[in-house]
Amino acid sequence: MKMVNKLRSIVTVSIINFLDELEAGTGGDFDGFDDWDIKDSYRLKGQLNSYRAQNIAEFLDKRINKQKLTKYSKPKGYQYSMSNKDITNWLTENSNQIYRYVNFSIRVNTGDRRSLY
Repeated sequence: MKMVNKLRSIVTVSIINFLDELEAGTGGDFDGFDDWDIKDSYRLKGQLNSYRAQNIAEFLDKRINKQKLTKYSKPKGYQYSMSNKDITNWLTENSNQIYRYVNFSIRVNTGDRRSLY
């Protein structure tokens, strides 16, 4: 059971790291989102809140404790430039690339050095 819990934790950390990169607009690890063919990630800079972050995590088949997502909260009256639908469309357009990126991140965090391809 310890191993299962450790793997769950690694998956959660990998997804939160991905969300942090999107929120900060820093372009991602592992040579950047552009090298992973994740298009227009810069548009998500400053666009996350706990609801949107949870939707992205669920898109990646993971439900994350809301307490871990409150760091994405914005002040009342914050103006988002993207709608929830825009973010869903972005996820759909980049789904394969995002899965590959997060999957690679999980492998790195578990020490699995097998090729992704």
